[in-house]
Amino acid sequence: MFSIFLSFPACVTVAQSLDSRNPAPLQPGENSGTVDNFVGSNYFYFTGGPGTVTITVTYSSMSLLGNAQRSALNIELSDDKKSWTERRTISSTKESSSATLSGNLKVPTKLILSVIPPKGGLVRAGGDYTVNATGAVKFEPPLSPTELIVGTYTPMSVHDNEDSAAKFSADGTLQFASGTVGKWQLFDSASLLYTVTFSQTRLSLRLIPRPRPG
Repeated sequence: MFSIFLSFPACVTVAQSLDSRNPAPLQPGENSGTVDNFVGSNYFYFTGGPGTVTITVTYSSMSLLGNAQRSALNIELSDDKKSWTERRTISSTKESSSATLSGNLKVPTKLILSVIPPKGGLVRAGGDYTVNATGAVKFEPPLSPTELIVGTYTPMSVHDNEDSAAKFSADGTLQFASGTVGKWQLFDSASLLYTVTFSQTRLSLRLIPRPRPG
């Protein structure tokens, strides 16, 4: 499961994992996302083989102050033991470009796909991408909104003097490290929007996957 943070105010929700040790389950059809050098790489997994597996990645670079910006997206595909790795680079100047990875696997293999943004720099660089895996592939079901929210979170703002870590449980309760208790409830599953209440505070928050610390 992802380790995630709650931010105040809520930010745009992303469905990707930023933790290479805990990739997100890739889904059938087009998996869309946004990646940039300020946030970091996105990671997915699925099972391929026996048979031919084809992965198509399309990338469209973001603009800078309304002007087209050329950037390169790196794609890496490996087995979960890292015994082999295939790499592709996609260059884009606003208009989309694509790359394909294809191969024949003799046995069912857990595959890890890394979507790696342009390196470094003081200017935000990256863009939108889609990933589509076809052929001899098998996908795990996505995590439910309830499964996603269970975990420990770090508030980014202070409410009712609470700034300690908060643990969210599957039964709809939460508890801060200070001892304050509260409740959470799913409001909208599509946007991962939740209602959180504790003490005199009532908040609407989106869930944002983040890497696990350490």
